[in-house]
Amino acid sequence: MALLAPPGAAPHAGGQQVEEDPFAAEFNVTRYVNSMFPSEASLVELDPLVGQLRQKVARVDAEILAAVRAQSSSGGRARGELASAKSAIEELFGRIRDIQRKAEQSEAMVQEICRDIKKLDYAKKHLTATITALRRLSMLVNAVDQLQLAVERHEYAEAAHLLEAVQQLSSHFQSYVHIPKVAELKGRLMTLEKSLQINTLREFELLGEESPSPLLLERLRSCCLVMEALGYQARDELINEVCKREMGVYTQIFATIGDTAKLERTVNRYKWLLRRLEARKEIWAIFPASWHVPQLLCIMFCNITKTMLAEILDIKSAELPSHVDSLLKSVEATNIFETEMARRFEGVEREPAPSDNAEGGSEGEPPADDSAPASRVRQRYEKAAREKQRTAEHESPARRKEQEHATSAAVAKTNFRGAISSVFVPYLSVYLDQVERDLLSALDRLMREETWQPLSADLPVLKSSNELVEALKAEMRDCVGRVTRGAALLDLAGVFQRVYRAYAARLVARLPKPASGNLGASAVLGATDWHVRMSEEDMGVVCLVVSTAEHCQEMVRQLARALAAKLVPQELASRVDMSEEEEEFQTVITHCLSSLLLGIETRLEGALGSLARINWGSMEMAGDQSEYVGVVRGVLLDAAARLGPSMPPNYFRFFCDKLLRSFAPRHLDAVFRCRKISDVGCQQLRLDTEVIKGLLCDLARAGGALDSASVAAFAAEVHAQLGRAEAVLKVAGAPPEGLVDTFFELLSNGGPSDFQRIVDLKVLKRVEYQMLLEQFNRLMGRPVLSGGDGGAASSGVSASAGGGGGGGSLALPRAPAAQGFSMPAMPRLQSGGSGAAAKASAAAQDVAARLGKFTPNLNATKASAAAAGESMSAAMRAMKSKSLRFMSRDGAPPQ
Repeated sequence: MALLAPPGAAPHAGGQQVEEDPFAAEFNVTRYVNSMFPSEASLVELDPLVGQLRQKVARVDAEILAAVRAQSSSGGRARGELASAKSAIEELFGRIRDIQRKAEQSEAMVQEICRDIKKLDYAKKHLTATITALRRLSMLVNAVDQLQLAVERHEYAEAAHLLEAVQQLSSHFQSYVHIPKVAELKGRLMTLEKSLQINTLREFELLGEESPSPLLLERLRSCCLVMEALGYQARDELINEVCKREMGVYTQIFATIGDTAKLERTVNRYKWLLRRLEARKEIWAIFPASWHVPQLLCIMFCNITKTMLAEILDIKSAELPSHVDSLLKSVEATNIFETEMARRFEGVEREPAPSDNAEGGSEGEPPADDSAPASRVRQRYEKAAREKQRTAEHESPARRKEQEHATSAAVAKTNFRGAISSVFVPYLSVYLDQVERDLLSALDRLMREETWQPLSADLPVLKSSNELVEALKAEMRDCVGRVTRGAALLDLAGVFQRVYRAYAARLVARLPKPASGNLGASAVLGATDWHVRMSEEDMGVVCLVVSTAEHCQEMVRQLARALAAKLVPQELASRVDMSEEEEEFQTVITHCLSSLLLGIETRLEGALGSLARINWGSMEMAGDQSEYVGVVRGVLLDAAARLGPSMPPNYFRFFCDKLLRSFAPRHLDAVFRCRKISDVGCQQLRLDTEVIKGLLCDLARAGGALDSASVAAFAAEVHAQLGRAEAVLKVAGAPPEGLVDTFFELLSNGGPSDFQRIVDLKVLKRVEYQMLLEQFNRLMGRPVLSGGDGGAASSGVSASAGGGGGGGSLALPRAPAAQGFSMPAMPRLQSGGSGAAAKASAAAQDVAARLGKFTPNLNATKASAAAAGESMSAAMRAMKSKSLRFMSRDGAPPQ
């Protein structure tokens, strides 16, 4: 039991760790004491422990007392040290104030000492500047005097050197112009400069047509140095005077009227300038190269010539349509001249213009135009030079001279291409009209000379298409090389478009057409206005036109790309669009296929008419194929042999599809046109239909034009299209007791009118006829209509179908509806009203329930159909060998 334990406390667990630090938060006195005396036996150690604790408490009290005494003595020392520190700081501030006072005194002493020295320095500086200015003034006076003597003696070389020296010296006195002596010298200098400029211009007036002497050339070369020293304004005035005198000779020789004004003699103008540049080469050599005098002379020549040609063209504008050759010669000569000028001058590397904004001058000015006259270009850069002069008055003369040279180079920077030839642009319409007339005339000649035979085995197109392409390319090369690559070339593209459209119209005109003249006419059995009489030669021509039109489409695309690549600027390229011409040739192909389709249908018309005229009701035995099938075989085999190898595969497949979709409904309509068909007749018609399906599949395989996948897809379409006729024949060949059930089984989407047309084909007694109609009306949920004869009964079903519109139709039209290549699916009969529609819907639901009641009849029908199928299979096997022999005899391709 633990000692000193509080009431109700649990006994201490011997193994639990006890906190021995009395300052810890977890320290527990009771546990600590119990841990020291866990039992009564341990209490014998209590008195010694208490004694130890008392001693320890005494030692701690002594230590606390000593610490308090020590702290009280250390506080006094700290106060003494703080007072000493304050005293030391005050002493330091005093010393700093003494140092500052002494520094101010020293500064005042230094300023007093240096005041006299500064005065002496200023005096020396001013004295030096005065001496330098006096020396320069003396030099300026002497230089001006010497310059005056040189001017009076016409010693231009000396004057040029002196003028440069005077200008350099006078630049130092820009700020002293208010001094009378300096103002007087400046006045004298301006007078001498003006006199020098006048004398120099007079010296250049001595130049004549004859060859100048070497002495004169040397003197003029010195005059150029003088003008160079006088500045760009004097220099430009001299250049303008020289160029004007040269152009004065030009305008005297070539005018806007007379023989020299003829367009075919425009080349003489350019020859004159080239000869002039070559003959007076030694004169152009006296001018500094940085002046670009020959180039500026050519610029002035271009401006004057452009003005003259504009006046000549305006005067002779009414005569231009009859003088196109003269106009083209003038344009060609101008283009050659501009190319020569560009070769001579535009390849020269020039210094940059003085203005930072070289493209557009200073802010607010219009952009620089390289084709502008030299005077306007010069004015633009003179303005820039004046703006810079205000900030460059103190610059050295050398720097100003560099800027003047740069200005001269900018003035000479002119694009010669189009400098003159642009004047012809408004008048090139007569050239384009002439090109169009020539091309259309050439097209007429090509069509007259056309042999309508392929150009070669590798290129089965018309010869005229290839020659037309060559003619168009020649005109494009001629326009690019002789006339222009600008807007007129774009207009030439429009001429090419009209020529290609005319060629497409001539190709269509060559196609065989029906009597109505409309290639989109419908192929209707019994009518003749859609017939196209197409010979074997015509069939080959139509195939050739298809390949030619496809070839022309590619040529049109290539021509458009070539024109776009030649146009300058390239922004015009986006305006070349010949997509309409490509569509035009696609229309030609469509007309060709329409003509072929109507031609083949015309040949098949006789066979379908024969089918309708055969007495199928009296036929006693089914045997070999009918006679009309032989006609169909001949037409299709001939078409396959001629069209398959000659037409592109994609268009041949398109033609086969359209022929099938046109022939199938006409074949079915021919079946319905038959008077009466016996069961044997139905069997024979089914045999014939099977043969026709094979012939149509052979058509797609002709010449290996189509791949196996396309042939298989076409064969499936053949079975789908002609399968409707087979279904009708199967229903018509069924026995009377199972005919209605067979109709609903094979022609589930058929209607009353379809049933009536099939019943009309069978050879039936009046009682059987009436019974079939009653049975059908009961299944359709209609009232039984009776009549005095078969015709009355038939009209009764027809009236029920027409008035009530009950049920859908098998889509058995009486005539095919084929407009060109838009051959819609055969229509279904629609319901006549909302009440009839509801009645038809109820009838359709009732049919499914009622069919179960006719299981015996349906089984009998199936048995009869199976027997007929076996009989038909035997007939087909007997017929197969005969058909193969017949195909071999007609030259059909082997299977």
